[in-house]
Amino acid sequence: MSKNVGYQETWNLIMTASRIAIVSHIGPDGDTTGSGLALAEALRQKGKTVHLLVDDVIPPTYRFMPGADGYHQVAEGETIPTDLTVVVDASSKDRMGANEAALSSPILNIDHHISNTHYADYLLLDPKAAATGEIIYRLFKENHVPINKNMAICLYTAIVTDCGFFKYGNTTPACMMAAAELLPYGVHPDEISDILEMKSRETIELLAKVLPTLTFYEGGKISTLEIHHGLYRKEISTDSFIYYPRYIEGVEVAVVFKAVEEDETRVSMRSRSVDVSQIALSFGPHILWCFSHFCLISFYMIGRMIASPSEIFQNKFTPFFTLGR
Repeated sequence: MSKNVGYQETWNLIMTASRIAIVSHIGPDGDTTGSGLALAEALRQKGKTVHLLVDDVIPPTYRFMPGADGYHQVAEGETIPTDLTVVVDASSKDRMGANEAALSSPILNIDHHISNTHYADYLLLDPKAAATGEIIYRLFKENHVPINKNMAICLYTAIVTDCGFFKYGNTTPACMMAAAELLPYGVHPDEISDILEMKSRETIELLAKVLPTLTFYEGGKISTLEIHHGLYRKEISTDSFIYYPRYIEGVEVAVVFKAVEEDETRVSMRSRSVDVSQIALSFGPHILWCFSHFCLISFYMIGRMIASPSEIFQNKFTPFFTLGR
């Protein structure tokens, strides 16, 4: 069980360490990447030796953030001596990937997921925050840490990507205020939005192949898309695909099944009203990892993707939905 720490205690803990590893989670998104980069910049300004780690490849979409090329992916058997490991935006330890074996120092976890498993030695957790980037910004503000333009760009990106540019249900006055306060440092929302919304030709070509799998359940209140393993390419971004079933009139729950391996499927769900965070718990040992909020969730499911998701809806999903309101 983790020791819960506040903003001042967290910063004091970090300042006592000289060599610090900052770990972003596998399947890096804008929040874990931006949070890690901003924290790394702040600590280097304090004279700390910082190792910025991710057991994955940073998607091209997020490589515009200053310092993104500084991430290191550990090799098999590699060990990195540090005084403290800071894991950002990862609700469970397995999301560290190979970094778990490469590091042996105490773990400080900074996170905002309600599904956090309390695996770290120290935990700064705020489930009400829209993004871990919001927590990092508050950490800087509470401890009078100077913020420069590069840090502001990273934190702004972290916040807006996790709240869908203030469209998701996790948007709060606090996250909007944090984003607004970052603008005077030189952040240009229009430029960042253009970069994040840009789609590669490969992404659009894949979307054209995936859209025919669009299926409806429960009288049109549940909508799904499927990306079979034969179509999946790790280097092609599919994060935006969830928007197509999500924004169909009458749909309450949108789901994308993505077969990343023959026996491993990533399931992403979005809802305006249903507590989808509870659905993942019903899969029990079939889940590799999960990060969730009330109305949005992603998890990896062990086992070959079935021919049709209808079996899953019948056995797992439908009991959680209060449909027909």
